[in-house]
Amino acid sequence: MESLQQEVFVPLRINLKKGQKAYYSKPDDKNIVTPLSKILVKAYILQKRLIENPGLNQAKFCKLNKISPRYFRAILQFNFLSPKLKKRIMEGWMPKNVSTQQILTNKIPLLWKEQEETIV
Repeated sequence: MESLQQEVFVPLRINLKKGQKAYYSKPDDKNIVTPLSKILVKAYILQKRLIENPGLNQAKFCKLNKISPRYFRAILQFNFLSPKLKKRIMEGWMPKNVSTQQILTNKIPLLWKEQEETIV
Protein backbone atom coordinates (compact mmCIF):
# COMPACT_ATOMS: atom_id res chain seq x y z
CA MET A 1 0.00 0.00 0.00
CA GLU A 2 1.38 3.37 -1.00
CA SER A 3 1.49 6.04 1.68
CA LEU A 4 0.76 9.66 0.90
CA GLN A 5 2.79 12.36 2.57
CA GLN A 6 2.30 16.09 2.21
CA GLU A 7 3.80 19.10 3.92
CA VAL A 8 1.49 21.88 5.05
CA PHE A 9 2.46 25.53 5.33
CA VAL A 10 0.22 27.74 7.42
CA PRO A 11 1.11 31.43 7.08
CA LEU A 12 0.95 33.09 10.49
CA ARG A 13 2.21 36.30 12.01
CA ILE A 14 3.69 35.44 15.39
CA ASN A 15 4.64 38.19 17.82
CA LEU A 16 7.80 37.15 19.63
CA LYS A 17 9.29 38.62 22.75
CA LYS A 18 12.99 39.47 22.89
CA GLY A 19 15.07 36.30 23.02
CA GLN A 20 12.39 33.94 21.66
CA LYS A 21 13.01 31.89 18.54
CA ALA A 22 10.62 30.97 15.77
CA TYR A 23 10.95 28.21 13.18
CA TYR A 24 9.36 28.56 9.78
CA SER A 25 9.04 26.16 6.92
CA LYS A 26 9.27 27.33 3.33
CA PRO A 27 5.99 27.45 1.43
CA ASP A 28 5.63 25.10 -1.52
CA ASP A 29 3.56 25.71 -4.62
CA LYS A 30 0.72 23.46 -3.46
CA ASN A 31 -0.16 23.63 0.23
CA ILE A 32 -3.41 22.77 1.89
CA VAL A 33 -4.33 25.80 3.96
CA THR A 34 -7.89 25.91 5.19
CA PRO A 35 -9.59 28.17 7.73
CA LEU A 36 -9.82 25.13 10.04
CA SER A 37 -6.09 24.44 9.82
CA LYS A 38 -5.24 28.09 10.49
CA ILE A 39 -7.45 28.17 13.58
CA LEU A 40 -6.04 24.86 14.81
CA VAL A 41 -2.51 26.28 14.62
CA LYS A 42 -3.58 29.51 16.34
CA ALA A 43 -5.26 27.49 19.11
CA TYR A 44 -2.07 25.50 19.63
CA ILE A 45 0.03 28.68 19.83
CA LEU A 46 -2.37 30.32 22.30
CA GLN A 47 -2.42 27.22 24.48
CA LYS A 48 1.38 27.11 24.51
CA ARG A 49 1.54 30.80 25.48
CA LEU A 50 -1.03 30.20 28.20
CA ILE A 51 1.05 27.36 29.68
CA GLU A 52 4.17 29.54 29.56
CA ASN A 53 2.41 32.32 31.52
CA PRO A 54 0.57 30.55 34.36
CA GLY A 55 0.22 33.69 36.50
CA LEU A 56 -1.85 35.67 34.00
CA ASN A 57 -5.60 35.87 34.30
CA GLN A 58 -7.79 35.75 31.19
CA ALA A 59 -8.15 39.54 30.83
CA LYS A 60 -4.40 40.19 31.03
CA PHE A 61 -3.61 37.27 28.72
CA CYS A 62 -6.07 38.51 26.11
CA LYS A 63 -4.75 42.07 26.31
CA LEU A 64 -1.16 40.83 25.98
CA ASN A 65 -2.05 38.75 22.89
CA LYS A 66 -4.39 41.41 21.43
CA ILE A 67 -7.44 39.15 21.25
CA SER A 68 -10.90 39.41 22.75
CA PRO A 69 -11.90 37.15 25.65
CA ARG A 70 -14.76 35.76 23.54
CA TYR A 71 -12.37 34.81 20.70
CA PHE A 72 -9.97 33.31 23.24
CA ARG A 73 -12.65 31.04 24.73
CA ALA A 74 -13.89 30.02 21.30
CA ILE A 75 -10.52 29.18 19.80
CA LEU A 76 -9.36 27.13 22.80
CA GLN A 77 -12.11 24.61 22.00
CA PHE A 78 -9.98 23.43 19.08
CA ASN A 79 -7.32 22.14 21.50
CA PHE A 80 -9.81 19.57 22.79
CA LEU A 81 -10.47 17.95 19.41
CA SER A 82 -9.36 14.36 19.03
CA PRO A 83 -5.90 13.75 17.56
CA LYS A 84 -7.53 11.96 14.63
CA LEU A 85 -9.66 15.01 13.80
CA LYS A 86 -6.68 17.35 14.18
CA LYS A 87 -4.67 15.20 11.80
CA ARG A 88 -7.51 15.17 9.26
CA ILE A 89 -7.84 18.96 9.48
CA MET A 90 -4.12 19.52 8.95
CA GLU A 91 -4.06 17.09 6.04
CA GLY A 92 -7.08 18.74 4.43
CA TRP A 93 -9.28 15.64 4.62
CA MET A 94 -12.28 17.14 6.44
CA PRO A 95 -15.64 17.03 4.66
CA LYS A 96 -16.57 20.29 2.92
CA ASN A 97 -19.66 20.70 5.09
CA VAL A 98 -17.50 20.92 8.26
CA SER A 99 -16.57 24.53 8.91
CA THR A 100 -14.99 26.57 11.66
CA GLN A 101 -18.36 28.09 12.46
CA GLN A 102 -19.98 24.65 12.71
CA ILE A 103 -17.42 23.50 15.27
CA LEU A 104 -17.73 26.71 17.28
CA THR A 105 -21.53 26.88 17.34
CA ASN A 106 -22.31 23.20 17.97
CA LYS A 107 -21.63 21.70 21.35
CA ILE A 108 -18.78 19.30 20.76
CA PRO A 109 -18.62 16.17 22.95
CA LEU A 110 -15.55 15.79 25.14
CA LEU A 111 -15.05 12.10 24.31
CA TRP A 112 -12.90 11.73 21.22
CA LYS A 113 -14.88 8.79 19.85
CA GLU A 114 -18.11 10.80 20.06
CA GLN A 115 -16.38 13.78 18.40
CA GLU A 116 -15.27 11.63 15.50
CA GLU A 117 -18.79 10.22 15.07
CA THR A 118 -20.39 13.68 15.30
CA ILE A 119 -18.02 15.69 13.12
CA VAL A 120 -16.84 13.22 10.49
